[in-house]
This record gives sequence, C-alpha cells and structure tokens, in this order.
Amino acid sequence: MPVVHHDPGGEPLTCGLPGALRVPAPVRCGWGRPSIVIAVRRCLGFVRAELPEVRWTLLVSGQDYPLRPLPDIAAELAASPYDAYLRHFPLGDPAADVHPWQAVCRRRYLRSVRIPGTARALPLPFRRRQPWPPGTTLYAGGLWANLSTAAVAKVLDSPLAPEVLHYLRRAPIPDEAAVPTLALNGAPALRVAPDNRRYVRWDRGSSHPRVLGPADLEALSGSDAFFARKLDLAAHPGLADRIDDLASRRRPRARTRPVTDNAPKAAKGV
Repeated sequence: MPVVHHDPGGEPLTCGLPGALRVPAPVRCGWGRPSIVIAVRRCLGFVRAELPEVRWTLLVSGQDYPLRPLPDIAAELAASPYDAYLRHFPLGDPAADVHPWQAVCRRRYLRSVRIPGTARALPLPFRRRQPWPPGTTLYAGGLWANLSTAAVAKVLDSPLAPEVLHYLRRAPIPDEAAVPTLALNGAPALRVAPDNRRYVRWDRGSSHPRVLGPADLEALSGSDAFFARKLDLAAHPGLADRIDDLASRRRPRARTRPVTDNAPKAAKGV
C-alpha cells in the first residue's frame, strides 16, 4: 500500500499511485534540516495507526525506483530473519572505525551545530554535550530504510527519542542519524542487516548521490538491491521501461547477511 508524504512547498503532484494514501498535514522539508525527521516520524505514525496490518514499511524518495518486482521484494521481507535493513555506523571510538565516512560524521554530529533556518553548520572548538544516558551510542547512516513493525515501534516509542531528537535539531543533516540511533539503542534489541538495499553511486566529495542513467543499466542488472537511487526520469524518459524489463527477467535470489543488534560493535559487519 503506497503512502505518500508530499512536501506542500514543492510542485503539485502530477501523477498518482493506485490506492495510495496521503499523509495528512504534511510538512515542508528542507534538505539537511529537522523537518525531514518530522516528516518521516509523521509517515511512520500514520502507517502504524491507519494500516496496522502492514508488516514492513519501506522509506523511499520520489527519485527511488524499484529494481525488482514488488512481489519479489515483499516475499523476501516476509521470510526475512531481520527486523530492519538499515545502513549504520557508530560514532564512538575512532579505533573501531570501518569506514572513512565515520570520521566525517563524528565532526558533523559531535563538533558542529547547524545555523538555524539553514543547512549550514559551524564547527565547534569543543565536543557537544550528549544528553542521553551512558551506554547510548550515536549512529549515522541514512534515512532510506526498510523497517518491520517492531522497528517502526522502536523508532517511534523509544524513551531516548526526546533527547535524541532535541540534540539532532541543532545538527546538520539530522535525518541521517535519527532513525539509526533510535533503532540501535536500548531494548528491545533489533536484528538489523547493515544494508538498506539501495543501489547508490557516489562521486568523491559530493553531498548527493549521482543521478543514474542508461550507462548504469549493466551495473543495475547485477544488483539485488530493492531500489535504485537516484533517477531523473524526465532527463531519461525511457529508463523506467528498461529497468522494468530488467526486473521482469530477474530471478529471486537467496541472500545471507550478518545480523547485528544494538551493541556499538554491531557495525563491524558493515
């Protein structure tokens, strides 16, 4: 069941999804600002209240496109041993880093503050005080996740939510830390695959993923990700049909992924 949160400050929707539900009272979403976190929590709360039979909620943007038939994705999730598919890295001990991006995020979330009303941040000469209980780990990763009913409940109901969300209101790009931090701390421990199942290409130094085009079709055909991110179908109007053709000829494949829980060492499996 598609559920749509449409930014009221954006262009009017010109196409519809059969049977799609609209999230009421949508909020304007500015890149790198807390409004995106508010919108995501509003979406998750709407799904839980209005569609209690839904077992998995997949967060996707308007520039994500399915790489596999939706029934195939649904079947894999129904048989999944995980509670969430979520890219995540802990921002604790630098000696435990497994990716250079962790150092970038450590500066972003621990030693800078966002200028109110903008996406810009100012560096600090000291580390920000963290208002949560000892043993809580700040995580960064991404917004576009696949969350089971248990994961949605934890993200919405975590007792850490007030402190975490208040802290992230002054952080740059808070949406990339909110869901991972709430999902991976505290009880109940979730079984998390450290992969959001999105095919993404990054150019060095870029703040945004590369826009995919026809030249990426060969790589897309070999990916078992759920979605490709990002696509500009106005620039490449025939790309959707070619991806649909790839998806229709794809055979479902079994996957084995490391399971992680809410311990800081979990991201070692990334």
